[in-house]
Amino acid sequence: MNFLHLLSTEAVQHITIHCLNAPLWAAGASLRRLSRTVGFRSWTGERIREGGPLEPLVPTDDCWIKDGRWHVARFVFQSADPNLLPIVDVYDLPTEPEARFHLEVGPVCFL
Repeated sequence: MNFLHLLSTEAVQHITIHCLNAPLWAAGASLRRLSRTVGFRSWTGERIREGGPLEPLVPTDDCWIKDGRWHVARFVFQSADPNLLPIVDVYDLPTEPEARFHLEVGPVCFL
C-alpha cells in the first residue's frame, strides 16, 4: 500500500450502502442532512464526516425513504492525498431495530 501511495497523486473510491428503513445521510427529499450522518475512517485513521476535508460526494441517497423496501446511498471519495484511501471503517450506522444495510465497498483507483 505504501508503494501505491508514494507513486500516486490522487485516489478515488466508491462505497455503496444498500439500506432498508435506515436513513444514512439525507433526512428527506430535500436532501437536508441528518443531525447524525454515517461516518467513515480513512487509511490514516482520520474520521471522515459531513463538512470535513474529505467529505464524500453523494450522487444518490434514497435511504431516507422508509417504505419497507431496499434503497441505496452511493458515496464517492476523491482525494488529492492518496494516503487517505482506502476507507477502512464505516461507523454511526443507524441502530433502529427495523434498520438493515448491506455495504458494497469498491476498489481504490490510484492515479
